[in-house]
Amino acid sequence: MTLAMSGMDMPHGGHGKSTSSLSQNIGEPINSSEAEIEITYSADGKTAIFASGRKGSIPSPGVPYNFDIWMSRNVGGEWQAPIHLGPGIDPTVGPNINTAAWELEPSLSDDGNVIYFTRYEPGNLSTGDLYVTQKINGVWQPARNWNEVPELPHINTPTGEEHCPIIASDSLIYFNYQQPGVTQDSDVWKVEKKNGVWQKPESLGPRINSPYRDHMHWTGLSKDGKSLIITSTRPDMGSHGGHDMWIAYQNPKGEWQEPLNLGDTINTAGEDMCWTFTPDGKTFTGGSGPRDSYNHDIMWVKKEDVPLLKHFEPIGPPPNLLTNKSGTIE
Repeated sequence: MTLAMSGMDMPHGGHGKSTSSLSQNIGEPINSSEAEIEITYSADGKTAIFASGRKGSIPSPGVPYNFDIWMSRNVGGEWQAPIHLGPGIDPTVGPNINTAAWELEPSLSDDGNVIYFTRYEPGNLSTGDLYVTQKINGVWQPARNWNEVPELPHINTPTGEEHCPIIASDSLIYFNYQQPGVTQDSDVWKVEKKNGVWQKPESLGPRINSPYRDHMHWTGLSKDGKSLIITSTRPDMGSHGGHDMWIAYQNPKGEWQEPLNLGDTINTAGEDMCWTFTPDGKTFTGGSGPRDSYNHDIMWVKKEDVPLLKHFEPIGPPPNLLTNKSGTIE
């Protein structure tokens, strides 16, 4: 078993933050006594989708913890009890995508007809592949590997980790990539479509990618494409310890520069990772928990309270890149 995130090998339980920040706990029913992480939202902000190991998740053989994808609706300003996207779900309500593997990093498309996510072998974070499920005629279909979908770049490999893309447009996708002999750990890469053909992926370079684990999460790109929010375990340059949230900028030549730590408004000595924005761009939400632990809760903070994010205008939910965007059989 390989645990790519250094030290992240502890089972659920024992929530708590190792040091204080200004972030607030989103509370129940989104958070539970088990782990919650990697929340994103529908374009109207009324649906949240996230990863959790709460009661009702499918056990993962050989490891004492598990991650499945759950979904909650907001009714009258209140989040409702989350729904498990697994066996027995009404396919008009949500897709049956959870398995004994780990399903992580979900996001609804901007039109609500697609869910993108990552699937891992249990406990092995160097095995991630990108998947997608689509709603057609109001019914969610079985999940497909990106390599099986003609409209998507075929970037999954049998020996590496491909995870949590930022779909900037129908011709530019940033994604996180780990490949033995190619990357240092998880690095940030991009793939572009030119003349209707997806090109060979490229690394964003050694300034934004460190020898440690570097990755991004869904809405962490600015609308002008010149700022990128990343999660990193790099121990220098202002790190608070564990995973921290950082921001990187392009220089006038379009080259990505060394990231800046977002500071103690969000970051603690524990694990602070995979934060994203609500659709209105005003609130920043993500996982936080003790060092070297999966025991995360979903936290939130107002964007205006994070100095380096005050002028950051994030992109919204990812576009639906599948040809059948109407959600009907053609």
